[in-house]
Amino acid sequence: MNLASFAELAVRLVNSRSCEPGADPLRSRETFSDFVADRPALAVPVTQHDLDRLGLLRDELASIFAAAAAGRADEAAGRLNALLTIHPMQPQLVAHDGEQWHVHLSDCGSATDRYAAMAVIGVTLLFSQLGAERLGTCAIASCDRVFIDGSSNRSRRYCADHSAARPNVTSIRPRRSGVSADPIATGATAVS
Repeated sequence: MNLASFAELAVRLVNSRSCEPGADPLRSRETFSDFVADRPALAVPVTQHDLDRLGLLRDELASIFAAAAAGRADEAAGRLNALLTIHPMQPQLVAHDGEQWHVHLSDCGSATDRYAAMAVIGVTLLFSQLGAERLGTCAIASCDRVFIDGSSNRSRRYCADHSAARPNVTSIRPRRSGVSADPIATGATAVS
């Protein structure tokens, strides 16, 4: 079982709500199929009912990240437990392609069942092993994207879209205030 890969499904689904309405992967069966094209286990027929249920899952996962980021670990855990009840997993011990024995989730159920089982167990196990503080929401007020903090010092504050921008903002600030900044120390590059 690839725990990080499963938890990334939760992040991907939650963050899909912040895209343009015309780009929402839950707007049609075709767009959802494109959204999960890199996940063969999710390449199953999708119904409008699945898309509606995935929208509810997306909202619930967003609530879990928000609760964890706000320090409400008990609330996040309660919501995860509810999702584990609603979307039960069916793990199987398998060995294939010369690999050692490992756990897979059963390839049965609807697209929603499969997606939810993977995403929910991924977040649940990360939560239980690393702590609720590893689930975050972007610190930029206008951004509602989520992330999993994999940093060694638990210091991540920005989603993937904004994490690269933060050092650039920091490197620009000294120059605007009239202080000369060392471009090597700030990571800035010369522009001609």
